[in-house]
Amino acid sequence: MTGDNSVRLFCLPFEGASADVYRPWAEAVGPSVVVTPVELPGRGRHPRTCPCGSQEPLLAEIMPYVARMCDRPFALYGHGFGALLAYEIAARLEWEHDAVAERLYVSGSGLPHRPVPERAVGHLPDATMIRRLRDRGRMPPVARDPRRAARALTALRADLAVLEAYRRDPRHLVHCPVTAMRGVRDRSVTGADLAGWRRCTRRALRMETFPGDHYFPLTARRELLDTFARDLIRPPAARRLLAAAGY
Repeated sequence: MTGDNSVRLFCLPFEGASADVYRPWAEAVGPSVVVTPVELPGRGRHPRTCPCGSQEPLLAEIMPYVARMCDRPFALYGHGFGALLAYEIAARLEWEHDAVAERLYVSGSGLPHRPVPERAVGHLPDATMIRRLRDRGRMPPVARDPRRAARALTALRADLAVLEAYRRDPRHLVHCPVTAMRGVRDRSVTGADLAGWRRCTRRALRMETFPGDHYFPLTARRELLDTFARDLIRPPAARRLLAAAGY
């Protein structure tokens, strides 16, 4: 363990994206919150060239890195697909490593569940898949460079395959407080969706709304980072008192 009072914030990207989207956060939030992007296979700087299209191989790739980096108090943040991963990682850190997060942040997602078949889009041709995701306000930004765009679509399909096959084990409850977030103009996630996260924790759930649409982490960065700073930049004794109160 380190001797300072910093908190490590693991950041999981949304579907189809690289964790590089979080790298600008590190300087913006300051040294008290150590922003740690978690890269997924098949994108960014991850050495594996192909994305994982199923849950267990994907988690097997990233869990050792996260567990190794739990060298200080930590929290997890994930957006969209990343919210599912942040939740699964938080639960597995508890039962495999006896490590409980300071807080779990989940944004742009209700409590993950397997969608009805007609809502699945990951198997559709590119043009149809993109159109349906855009209709839902859930088509991630894709690079204009054709080669990078093709790689992003491959990663997007892999992430959608995990999402659309996902089954949450109801026994997997985390023992940290949860903050569930959405953009005020997000057509795909409602307040009721956020409230569903109550079923995943034995602690308190807080719900917050931010300016913007589904991809508000890209446009409301300052507001989001202010939330992390407010929650996580505190003396350890103050954090323990708040944790004891369920916040």
